[in-house]
Amino acid sequence: MTTAPATAAQALAGLARIRPPGWLAAPMPADAVDLLVLARRVLAADHPGVSGRVSVLSARYTAAVFAVHRPPPESSLVLKLHADPVAYAGETLAYALLADTAPAARLYAEADQSRSLLLEYLPEPADWTAATMPALLVERVAAVHTASLRLPGEAAEAMAGFTLAALRGAPAPAPAWITDPSAYGGVLAAHLDAYGPDLVPLGHLDLKPEHLRRRPDGELVLLDLESVRPDVTGLIDLVTLPAVLRQAGHQLDPDRVLGLYLDATTAFGARWTAGSLKSALRAYATATGLESLHGLDR
Repeated sequence: MTTAPATAAQALAGLARIRPPGWLAAPMPADAVDLLVLARRVLAADHPGVSGRVSVLSARYTAAVFAVHRPPPESSLVLKLHADPVAYAGETLAYALLADTAPAARLYAEADQSRSLLLEYLPEPADWTAATMPALLVERVAAVHTASLRLPGEAAEAMAGFTLAALRGAPAPAPAWITDPSAYGGVLAAHLDAYGPDLVPLGHLDLKPEHLRRRPDGELVLLDLESVRPDVTGLIDLVTLPAVLRQAGHQLDPDRVLGLYLDATTAFGARWTAGSLKSALRAYATATGLESLHGLDR
């Protein structure tokens, strides 16, 4: 018997990679003290007026996240620094697209020079014990995938070059990401049937149980949207959802996850059927080199 993937990364085995070894010329400092010095320097230079006790929340060589604990009555903030300009641009684009259209943390400010963002501080994790949590997570993800359908007029015009209508006649994304352009064309065609020409096919969220957080009013929102990309579609997140739910203590079979996604996207205006979604998943696996869909297409 094949072991079910335990994490999102394991679920995506074989996926074509867009970042070869050594791609980042200037990674984040490895030393925590150096990181804190950098964070304080960025706050002083690019976010004047924002001060408080700074602590490291997480750090990778590509990005670092800090909590800026401000005295009452001011609220705490999250400072995020990027080492890669493309990742920074992608995250700012994601928040611009998702503001008021999907359940995402709020972006308060950004600074291009330091590639820094000031975000809503949400320390309270989601409570995964309720039986309704799988449906809620899938609904949150579907809201991100369909956010472009709810953009106001000016924002929709700005994103016209990334819609399915524009992508349909454009070359496939870089070969390092899409290994079979013909199959990728089939993925876009399936999305056109499901959503129409105005969708911007967002996807590739960094899905982990800890990235679903609770606001004081109880609303659950997604964190860490740096990898939302307008060239991959949300099918990649459907592949990782069963593993993320498994990590959070919910063992759902692939058919159940597929059904939850069908229900959620239909509520947001999609016209998927089980058959068309499974066909799209098979085409997506071929296009990207995925080794397995882990039963989602059966």
